[in-house]
Amino acid sequence: MKAKAPADKTLNSETARFHELASQSLEWIWETDAQGDFTYCSPSCKALYGYEPHELLGCNIIETLIPPEDRETQRKIIEEIRQSKKPRIGLRRRAMQKDGTVIPIETNFLPVLSGDTVVSFRGLSRDLRAILELELHLQFKARELTEVNNALSLLLHQSAEASAEHERRIHGNLQRLVLPYLEKIQERCKDQEIELNLRVAMANLEKITSTFNLTLSARLGGLTPRELEVAELIKQGRSTKQMATILDLSSRTVEFYRDKLRVKLGIKSKKTNLRSYLSSLA
Repeated sequence: MKAKAPADKTLNSETARFHELASQSLEWIWETDAQGDFTYCSPSCKALYGYEPHELLGCNIIETLIPPEDRETQRKIIEEIRQSKKPRIGLRRRAMQKDGTVIPIETNFLPVLSGDTVVSFRGLSRDLRAILELELHLQFKARELTEVNNALSLLLHQSAEASAEHERRIHGNLQRLVLPYLEKIQERCKDQEIELNLRVAMANLEKITSTFNLTLSARLGGLTPRELEVAELIKQGRSTKQMATILDLSSRTVEFYRDKLRVKLGIKSKKTNLRSYLSSLA
């Protein structure tokens, strides 16, 4: 007997530590026999169910703590655990307090084996009300954020469309109401300095107001800035001579850029009108 005293003392110490931990835990620790009758209940059952631990000892877990309409389902779950001999973690279910109030709980079930036979069940349960309330709140916030995001996306899309439409109108008005008159002045102008200034002004107006360069650049990122300028002028119906004057290039250089555009657009060997094709991209 004396030889066993140290082991008994260690066992008692471990048991005392377990009971101290169980009594302080907010989660309810329990154990039943193979039939589901309680053999141990930690003090937390008072806060969770309204029962003192001694009130549950010997009582059946299903008959005492499960609402009548859920009992058959719970019996099947426990039987599945018994047959599989594997624990079930995070099982969410409904439980019934002493006063009949039904609450949501989460339980971890552990079958205790002796050889190949389940001799008891151990578990840990906790109240899910605060967690479910938080989950609902987070779901609501997630829906709110989704709705706000969708609304912002719609506003951005509408704003982009409105901006593009506004720019198209400016560009169209410039083409119809301003540039033709500047071209007439340029054609009749005899003063080289004035003619040069007109040419620069017309080229700069094109750059400032045109949305075509932006559209084409987005679709064909491989085009150089000069190729985009030539493409815009082709779309406007400018002749090679006019483009050469506006861009201050030789006609041969403009033809070179026209040829490069056809290659990059994939219409080099096709009977496709370059101006029509560029207009379709805008």
